[in-house]
Amino acid sequence: MQRMEDVPMPDPMAMEVDGFPSAALEEGWPASLRPPLPSTATALAELTKAQAALAFRELTSAAQWSAELCVALPDVADDALLAVPLDAYAGIGSGRLYSSVVLAKAHFGMREYGRAAHVLQHVRDLHRHPAALFIRLYALYLAGEKRREEEAAEVAEPVEKCQVKNAELEGIEEQLAALHERGALQDGLLLYLYGIVLRGLGRRAEARRVLVQSVHACPWNWSAWLDIVAICSDLNDAASIRVELKLPDHWMAAFFWAALLMELQRNEEAAGIYAELRQCFPDSSYIMSQIATCQYNMRNFDASQVLFDDIRKRDPYKLASLDTFSNILYVKEQSAALSHLARQAVMIDKYTPEACCIVGNYYSLRGEHEKSVTYFRRALSLNRNFTPAWILMGHEYMEMRNTSAAIDAYRTAVSINQRDYRAWYGLGQTYEMLNLHFYALFYYRRSMMLRPDDARMWCAMAECYHSMDRKAEALNCYEKAHRCGDRERVALPRLARLHVELGNRPQAAHSYEHLLAQSNCGPSYPKVSGGGLSTEVVEALKFLMVFYREEGRLSDCENCASQLLDTAGAEKDEAKAMLQDLRVSAEGRQLTPEALTHGGPRRFNAAGLWTADQPNM
Repeated sequence: MQRMEDVPMPDPMAMEVDGFPSAALEEGWPASLRPPLPSTATALAELTKAQAALAFRELTSAAQWSAELCVALPDVADDALLAVPLDAYAGIGSGRLYSSVVLAKAHFGMREYGRAAHVLQHVRDLHRHPAALFIRLYALYLAGEKRREEEAAEVAEPVEKCQVKNAELEGIEEQLAALHERGALQDGLLLYLYGIVLRGLGRRAEARRVLVQSVHACPWNWSAWLDIVAICSDLNDAASIRVELKLPDHWMAAFFWAALLMELQRNEEAAGIYAELRQCFPDSSYIMSQIATCQYNMRNFDASQVLFDDIRKRDPYKLASLDTFSNILYVKEQSAALSHLARQAVMIDKYTPEACCIVGNYYSLRGEHEKSVTYFRRALSLNRNFTPAWILMGHEYMEMRNTSAAIDAYRTAVSINQRDYRAWYGLGQTYEMLNLHFYALFYYRRSMMLRPDDARMWCAMAECYHSMDRKAEALNCYEKAHRCGDRERVALPRLARLHVELGNRPQAAHSYEHLLAQSNCGPSYPKVSGGGLSTEVVEALKFLMVFYREEGRLSDCENCASQLLDTAGAEKDEAKAMLQDLRVSAEGRQLTPEALTHGGPRRFNAAGLWTADQPNM
């Protein structure tokens, strides 16, 4: 673990919240700029051709995505004509080239990428046949990726793992760059390959530009759209895509914008776009899972669970996104449902990252954290870039109080996806556990910038400020958390206590009044054992009882004291004493001043304890 003093840490207060590019896409995707969704017949014809072309070039993920959308379309009329996909081999004139391409694809199917590339290595004028050229270069790319993963598996240090590179990238880039400079690289899928090679070489700006050219030439390649989203590691980049690079005026852009808005944590807008797309593709399990994930991100767990249950009925063997479903069951502590989901996932395919994360969540819910870490590690051995597994493993290390391992896990997650607020928040929690509040504040602030409307981020920052004795900043953070909704009901009690510490009793009373109003009209605070009221409500009633007495609001004071009679602790005795004091005071108004000197009314101090005035001797 890197020493913390070697890590440059900017001043959190120097980072302007309003200046962060969270507002970079304020306009989102204006409806006036959205292309119309296609008719069923048009979408079916386009996707069928795209699926055939993508499958021929071994882009199996994109081909599967297109085929699923085809199946999700409503039935077309009987007289609707479906264009037959073009023969992918039609442009191959020679029998030798035909045989070479067939053999290369056979090697591809056997995952023998080196042999697939070698078969096409000595074909004359290969650049004149884009499909054959793509298969050869893509085979080289995958062979390099396979070797890179094998080499990375032999390296122990996480930092060194990230430094292992694909050795084939430079050679592929030289060939494609020469064609691109001559203007001979017009094929959309070759442009996609060129874009992912540039991305692998760290030339992000060039990669994004080439990938946008790719989706102009072939908008049905979903993998290209996803790579554009992935390259946008910060929100300024995301905004400049619409402003500078001019995406194609095609209905596939709707899927891209919805995915991008989800990355930017603008889940409500993303769900709206997906709802529109679902009208065109009503049976798409992908769209349904994305809407369910949006609901999960917005913490509408019940709605998300209903959608995931529906997805499992429609597509019972689909594992993608089910790790998110397991998170919902974990949060809701539905151990039986999570156990059933884990068994089903293992039966479908236990050697997938999603299945491993589901089983890991199951063991975590049972408190078997070491077993849980074992399964998250297994998920990462299957896909090292599976960010949820890194984050969940970091959570488990936190439960085990292994802070150094937790920091390594969270930092790796951040290096893979800087837009995932959970990794930044986890780093903040880890450093807060180490009582390094300045460092924790830095990471909490990063997570807050990604989710500025999440009250949990503001409460975490407030706790750090409070621990650093910066109570004014803590006060502002708690107020912001309250304005953001604060579903955990944490901000108001802490805000009121902080006002009491600062001597702002009227403001504290105002916060406690809001707390009581929340308790009456919404979900209750957790009940205190042995009583009918929560600890926070009892605290509020106790403070307000004294405050109202001091302010002369005797009716409100009596109301608070009467409610405290429902408690079973010391507050009940104090409430009885207050009611007795109120009765004595009421009777005292009818007595003479001489009578009062022999037994003055009791008063309550700022701590809520009552004392009796002593008569003058």
